[in-house]
Amino acid sequence: MSTEPKKKSTRRPYVLLVIFAIVLVYLLAFSLLNTAQVQVSFVAFSTTTAVIWVMIACAGLGLVLGIVGALMIGRRRR
Repeated sequence: MSTEPKKKSTRRPYVLLVIFAIVLVYLLAFSLLNTAQVQVSFVAFSTTTAVIWVMIACAGLGLVLGIVGALMIGRRRR
């Protein structure tokens, strides 16, 4: 049997930092490349905005609806 204490990985924080930096650069590039103006029509009005804002709004709405749906399912199972 080995009597040496187990060494913690010292590379893990750096690997996570590199992954975070890559994702951040990707999101920044994605935002900068999706600045084209589009017209968004609602029932009562329409407006012009950048594609990235429409995508962020849709992702946020999907997140909220997903959380609400999960909470409702959780309540129903109790």
